[in-house]
Amino acid sequence: MKVKNRDRVMSVFWIVFGLTISIWSATFPLGGLRDPGPALLPLACGLIVILLGAIMFFQVRTRKGDSPLTSSGRLFPQGAAGMRVALTLGAMVLSAVLLMSLGFVLTVFLLILFLMRAIEPQKWSVAIFYSFVSAAGAFIVFKVLLKSQLPGGFLGF
Repeated sequence: MKVKNRDRVMSVFWIVFGLTISIWSATFPLGGLRDPGPALLPLACGLIVILLGAIMFFQVRTRKGDSPLTSSGRLFPQGAAGMRVALTLGAMVLSAVLLMSLGFVLTVFLLILFLMRAIEPQKWSVAIFYSFVSAAGAFIVFKVLLKSQLPGGFLGF
């Protein structure tokens, strides 16, 4: 498949995906301007995905000829890049599985720590610092400012 055709198919996929999210968000209450409902975020995300897919579609359509890039025919990267993708996806799935038992703060801390050490290796001090800042920042935003209920895990926070 040529790069231009692949890009056209991907743009249509993103438009359909955005439409699906937008239509699905209609099953939740939208709320008002002062008190937005749970449908606002998925609706906004769906509309943004539709917009970006449409931009991609029109860019592909107005592109003259095929891209000078050659298509490898592979969907996923190979070698070290493929391993980083697999590790990232695996870490995210594992964090979703462990979220309730470990709690939000510890799960975010461990996820960021793993990603900073395994994906793009950083010094332990840097990885621990950014993991702590990320977990503490997420806790402050979601628990303190937004007053959301977060899984406490066995530590209780």
